[in-house]
This record gives sequence, C-alpha cells and structure tokens, in this order.
Amino acid sequence: MGATPVAPTGHRYPLMASPDDSTEPPASAPDSTSPARRRRGLPVGPVGLLLVTLVALLAAGLVVRIGLGSSGPEAVDLQDALDEQAAAPLVPPDASAAQVGQPAPDVRLAYLDGGTQQLDELRGTPVVLNFWASTCAPCLLEMPALEEFSRQHQPGPDGTNPAGAVRVVGVAVADPEAAARKMVERTGVRYRNAADPQAAVFRVFGGTSLPRTVVLDAAGVVRDVHSGALTAAELTSKLQQQGLLPAS
Repeated sequence: MGATPVAPTGHRYPLMASPDDSTEPPASAPDSTSPARRRRGLPVGPVGLLLVTLVALLAAGLVVRIGLGSSGPEAVDLQDALDEQAAAPLVPPDASAAQVGQPAPDVRLAYLDGGTQQLDELRGTPVVLNFWASTCAPCLLEMPALEEFSRQHQPGPDGTNPAGAVRVVGVAVADPEAAARKMVERTGVRYRNAADPQAAVFRVFGGTSLPRTVVLDAAGVVRDVHSGALTAAELTSKLQQQGLLPAS
C-alpha cells in the first residue's frame, strides 16, 4: 500500500490530480533568506558570556593542575622552570675582571649536582677554584690530585672551618653538562663542581688556558693564580706561601 502503480511497459502512471490542483497554484518554497528560514543564534547575553569565560578558565586550571600533579620522573615543576629562566647570569654585568690582591667577582656557581650559590657565600674559608674541561688531558690528570688535597683540608661535616680548612670548587668550562658529569664520575672527585657553559666565569678570572687554578683567602680576595696542572703538594705549598695553610 502507498506504492506508485507501474504500467506493464515500465512507465509510471501519472498521479491523479486532486480537485483543488486546478484552482490553487502550488505553494512556492520558502525563501532560504527569509526570516522564517534563518537560523536562530544562541541568546548569549552578558551573563552567558561570563559563564562561558568561567568554564574556560576552570578547564585551563584543571589542565595545569593535572600537569603539575604528575609524579613521574619526567615531571617538571613549573615554578622551578620559571625560576631557572629568571635566574641571574653567572657573571654580573658590572663585574670587574679578577686581579690578585682584589676581591674576586661575586660570580654565581651553578653546581652540576644541583643548586646554585654565590661565590661570596663561601667566605670564611679559603677557596681553590679550579677551571677544567672534559677535553683537557692535563685536567684529567690533575683532578685526582685536587681530590686528595680536598680530603686533607675539607671543612668539618658540621660546617665548621677548623684551622687548615680549604674548600675546593671545580668549574667545567664550555662543556656540555653530560660530558662534565661524566668527567666527574671518571675522576672520582667528591668536591663540588659548577658548570660554566659559555666560559663567562673563566674569562672574568682571566682564563686563557686550562687547567687554571685561582686561590682566594677567607675574605674572598684573590691571592694567587696558576695556569697548568698542580700536584697536591704543589697546591699545599702555594697556600702555605700565602699564609692560608700552616707550615708543615
């Protein structure tokens, strides 16, 4: 029922016109541009816009919380990343070049094992700054000797600085961090080492060749500089000559 009859020849019979077909013209299709056909938009007023904005902000906050809440090893603390970007340069823009007999520039030490420290924070104990690089063969030979010296003269474990205490700090010059870390592991040194990827700290201390050692007294004044490798005995002698270690 309801199917259009088909003639044997395959042609469809015309539908019979209703009595009203001859008196009324077919209704024209509504104009697509007429108001009746126009699509109505959502009635979003000021209150609706405010609600949409609040929903978007809540969604963005949820994404940030999920990201910060990650506890996996690949998680990055957002505040730490921002602090790192905003960190001061290793060498202050107004720093003067280091000179013997003058206070050392207050450079920032960015340690390979994490954390940073201003050089001035190490005052109170003589300091040996040793500049090195993973591509420097004499540096590789010298670092175990510096480790021997450091073990003999390191400050007390409770932070005290007994007579004869000296702090050794290594500075990796223009080294990729991975290469610098590997050098530290290879030599077995335990004293702290800082990164100087652009050689800025090296330059402000007058460095031209590696290894280079700079001796500071407890007041942060440069007392001696040396280019070339040193043995533990030679370094001890230098500090004794400056009155920074008691004579043996």
